[in-house]
Amino acid sequence: MAVLEKIRVKLGIFITILIAIALLSFIVDPNTLGSVVSMASDKNNVGKMDGASISYRDYYTQLDNTTRLFESLGQSVNSEQAQSQLRDMVWQDFFNKKVFEPRAEAAGLAVGEDEMFDLTQGKEISPVLQSQPMFLDADGNFSREALSSFVQAAGHEETGLYQNYWDYLFNNVYSTQLYSKYYSLLNASSIPSTLEAAKAVEENNIAADIDFIMVPTGYEADSTITVSDSEIREYFNARKKNMKQPANRDIEYVMYEVVPSQADIDNTNIQFMELYGQFAAAENPKNFVALNSDTRFIDLYFSKEDLESFPEFQEVAFGNGTSTLSNVHEAENSFSAARVLDKKNLPDSVQLFYSVFTTFEEAKADSVLNLLNNKGTYEAMSEMGWVTQQSLREAGLGELSAAFTTEKGKAFKVNSTNVQGILVMQVKETTKPKAKVSLAVLNKNVVASEETYRDFLMKATDLADRSNGKYEEFAKIVKEENLPVIPATRIQESTRRIGAVDNAREVVRWVFDAKKGSVSDVITVSNKYYFVAAVTEVRKEGDMSVSEVASDIRMVLEMEKKAAKMSAEIKDKIKDCKDIEAAAEVLQTTVSHRDGITFGGMQNSLDPKFIGAVAAAKPGELKVVGGTVGVYVFTVADRTSGSYYTEADAASREQQNASYRMQMLSSIMADDAKVVDNRARFF
Repeated sequence: MAVLEKIRVKLGIFITILIAIALLSFIVDPNTLGSVVSMASDKNNVGKMDGASISYRDYYTQLDNTTRLFESLGQSVNSEQAQSQLRDMVWQDFFNKKVFEPRAEAAGLAVGEDEMFDLTQGKEISPVLQSQPMFLDADGNFSREALSSFVQAAGHEETGLYQNYWDYLFNNVYSTQLYSKYYSLLNASSIPSTLEAAKAVEENNIAADIDFIMVPTGYEADSTITVSDSEIREYFNARKKNMKQPANRDIEYVMYEVVPSQADIDNTNIQFMELYGQFAAAENPKNFVALNSDTRFIDLYFSKEDLESFPEFQEVAFGNGTSTLSNVHEAENSFSAARVLDKKNLPDSVQLFYSVFTTFEEAKADSVLNLLNNKGTYEAMSEMGWVTQQSLREAGLGELSAAFTTEKGKAFKVNSTNVQGILVMQVKETTKPKAKVSLAVLNKNVVASEETYRDFLMKATDLADRSNGKYEEFAKIVKEENLPVIPATRIQESTRRIGAVDNAREVVRWVFDAKKGSVSDVITVSNKYYFVAAVTEVRKEGDMSVSEVASDIRMVLEMEKKAAKMSAEIKDKIKDCKDIEAAAEVLQTTVSHRDGITFGGMQNSLDPKFIGAVAAAKPGELKVVGGTVGVYVFTVADRTSGSYYTEADAASREQQNASYRMQMLSSIMADDAKVVDNRARFF
């Protein structure tokens, strides 16, 4: 079991590194995938790739196996974030097998057996394996011995855990190598011409210093400007291929959030005051809090500044009185009181260095601890940085609180349950100590009673029943009774949040099963919110219609016409002006200045239309150009040619562009393979 113990110790909280490598930054975003056109026969499929369905059973089986693997390695995967990462990782594995690998092989690429041996056990060990903490030695360097020991153990371990984990790593090594070859192939086939490179160098070595005025076009309506339907249609047709959308819905909903009633508040107050008297007399305040408080005991020391939001606590902790029990602090839906347990002078933050040892290396840890506490040095210490008690607690490392009572330069040892190993910590620096207190805090939260829940549910049920599933009835009721109806537009099947409410998947599922004009029964979310929703618009996936984007196009065209009109008016106003200062006086504004404007510069933050006009203008000319957000009056004060932008810079720019193209690779392949991601129906 020694190898298994090492997996758990070394892997611990670092498992996310492995997940990140597995995904290779090529997780296929559900919002960018292809069509989600589902037939009745597809209801049990989580998606399609290259026309082949991926059944829920196949996907869930692999997800379950992967989850079990990580759990057996000692990693918690219960959080929503961890579950989401695992679902994406399994989806990526299907994508690799069904989409990427066939296309890579069709391009003539392969990873042979000898190459895989070299990457996993030979001369060129894959970065996937080199980055695994379990294969690192005490100094943080990759250890072939650790890798070899694991590979040998994988063939003999009875539970199959080692072999499963090795298979997982092996697949990641294979995919990573194949992706690397594909990138190299694309990069090698993308060769910028010498003309392009020369043009880039020229454009970035000609810089203009400009004086300019910007007159905002504003968003006020101009009654003299009209946009015809034919103009909207012409604009739409010219850009139709870019006007696509995923399937989405518009809804209106009334949400009843369950909050405590005044009766709930009064009852909780009575209960708290009974406990308050007992708390004052308790011999062990910490135990009393553990048994009676709605919040756990917080093992922190607080400064006077930390307690500014709790004046009652601040007074008993740092006031001149002799009592150790605070008055009652009343906040929204809670009552609390504190007893002072201890007072100390402690720093706010400390700078820590650390080294990690397995549970079998306690003797070595003790030796390092003794060395550090006798003014020695240990090269394998790593910097954790400056930490506070709160930051350690939030990171699940509250067990390191001894750092704040340890002398500067000294070290201490912790058998860490979080890291599942032994930590030797050294305090390098500290801030100046100040007075702090430890508090036992008794807290009671006001919660809604069953009666309160029933009252809110009855209100929601009444609205749903009277709406009778019809939007016309729903709209009539909410208007007559002035109910707080909330719109939500363009909800997609993958949406998880509606308004301020997370995990509203039940609402989304109902919306995508309903027809336009339907009204839901009461939908409960997080046992706290009651929704009654109405579908007001249904949009299928694919090309948008002119009517769907007409208002947006009209606004764009109106702004363009407004800029053109303002440009003509400004040209007329300043036609007799000899310089930019005279134009500013006429326009009753001020002149701005910018140096080093280049046409091809990526650093430019000005309006692109303005930059183009600057590049074409002659020095000294007073020019006017309409931009995206305003009209510019400018003059080129000076134009210089330099040699600071070289061919090497142009090559670097092209490399950046190539990197961007690589990031788009999975999206392009997904589009080509007509990838359909229906996971949102199930998770």
